[in-house]
Amino acid sequence: MTDLVLAVGPRDHIRGMQSAKVTVVEYADVECPYCRRLEPVLREALAQRSDVRLVYRHFPLVQVHPHAYSSALALEAAGERGRFWELHDLLLDPDSRLGRRAMTEYAGQLGLEPASLLRPRAEQCDAKVREDFDSGLASGVQGTPGLFIDGLLLRRTPTLQQLLDAFDRSAAA
Repeated sequence: MTDLVLAVGPRDHIRGMQSAKVTVVEYADVECPYCRRLEPVLREALAQRSDVRLVYRHFPLVQVHPHAYSSALALEAAGERGRFWELHDLLLDPDSRLGRRAMTEYAGQLGLEPASLLRPRAEQCDAKVREDFDSGLASGVQGTPGLFIDGLLLRRTPTLQQLLDAFDRSAAA
């Protein structure tokens, strides 16, 4: 049985091998401080377990994070240009800033036209962001980060060791 409503597929942004034994789906908001704290933990866990892949989905908490939605749009726009993970890493860096000025800078760093990451052009990605958000709600995500390991929702944000243990249990199943 799985909690994850929307199966992982070609629409998703995946870090790691397609054929990995374990799949982690993260519903996240780049402005969320808990997502920012989890980012280095996920990176370390992926570095320690090559048989795990990470799928990133948007869950912008627009009522508390004013830049969440526009950042999600920018990520999708960057993804259409093959630069999703590069922008993801910039936005989730502990020292990153959000907003139009910051996004213009990041676009330049990535060799992208700044207007492509900003509204109104980035709004062409609205359907993908909304689909991610809606699938998160339908899967039981109530806040960020929302983590699923092989389709099962984790009820709390794990430590590195808890994450590694969960990967190992899932790979052995």
